[in-house]
Amino acid sequence: MRYRKITDANDFSNDAVVVAQFIGEDEYRRLLLKIGESLNFKGFVTPFDDALFALELQLLNLEGMRERSHGKFQLIPAQLHEGADFLIGLGQTIPALSNAGKTRLLGRLKKGFQEGLWPLQHELRVAASLNNHGCDIQFHDLEEGCGYDFLAEKDGLKFEVEAKAVSAFTGSPIKPEDLNRLVVEVSEHFVWDEKGIPIVRLELSAGLPHGRSQLQSLLSAINEVVKTRSPFSGPDATVQLIGVVRSLSLKQLGRAAYQHAKLTGRIVVVPPTLPRVVFELSSKQPIRLERKIIKIISETAREQFTRENPAVIWTHIKYVSQSVFAQLSTSQGNRPCLFDRVSNATLLSEKRNHLSQLVYSGGSFLQKGEWSSRSSFAQAVYNSPASRFGNVCIFPANRKKRP
Repeated sequence: MRYRKITDANDFSNDAVVVAQFIGEDEYRRLLLKIGESLNFKGFVTPFDDALFALELQLLNLEGMRERSHGKFQLIPAQLHEGADFLIGLGQTIPALSNAGKTRLLGRLKKGFQEGLWPLQHELRVAASLNNHGCDIQFHDLEEGCGYDFLAEKDGLKFEVEAKAVSAFTGSPIKPEDLNRLVVEVSEHFVWDEKGIPIVRLELSAGLPHGRSQLQSLLSAINEVVKTRSPFSGPDATVQLIGVVRSLSLKQLGRAAYQHAKLTGRIVVVPPTLPRVVFELSSKQPIRLERKIIKIISETAREQFTRENPAVIWTHIKYVSQSVFAQLSTSQGNRPCLFDRVSNATLLSEKRNHLSQLVYSGGSFLQKGEWSSRSSFAQAVYNSPASRFGNVCIFPANRKKRP
């Protein structure tokens, strides 16, 4: 299969029609509207909702634009480039699949509307990138129902390629869904009758509690702390009022919270409801992102390839900005960066000598060219120094092999 090199507004309009008709026009809109309605039902949208449903909300906006324009886009909206990129990839993939492949894809899509479409988004981006690097591709997993995602052929060589999408919160004791639950309780039960905006520090022994009664107990402790100015210490959390700042708009507060998070290295949450409050959260439990990625790569290398062809694993880190991805891929002094450490731990093993390359990506952005633009992301590519297939690769390596 080959993708278009350039997509214009007419191509994009056709791709959107293919996707909508594949799912079913009414069903597609119902699934998208259900997401929007569930967020509206809460009465507010948190920054974590924006991140978790960013792709789906872009698709909802694009479908609304398609309906208003009677199916004909005049241009491809730059501000919705991730959603547009998803439709472009999906619209070209659907006609190329067998009936069995289409059935599996439809199941993936309907499940994705419930649990998140971003893993499928990553697969489509990997497919497009393989194509851009001169490969003919087959959607192996969709067609066979198992194994690696793509069989890619380039210059007479076949590669087995697996796309893995990993949340940046993988291995973190504080999860977005738990933060959302905290924000809901705060919107309903937080009490602050004074001027200014309190800043509350929560240091957790592990993560936030899952149960509502436990969250309400935590919020009761928070209310007592801000009322008395006296810290609270319990087995699961310590709570401290670290200051009160002047009243700011939500936008101003968001900017200040972002800067504070960068400065402290902690999670900073600003609930979008009144009364205003800022939470600074940390956990005594370490973040185990590196360990989780190593485990994912090791299990993938062991379980999903035939070992008959060079193998490539492309791991996308979701919910990171370009600047955070740069931190993960840039060494500090003599200390190797996270991707160096993961690659050294996985590529230098004899058990994984069928691996040819590891690719990491994250931080979506719109890459503008002189005549066209495309949705893109930062990436780091490592060649294996121990591959039994020799120095064969698909992507140009831009990272060292060893620390």
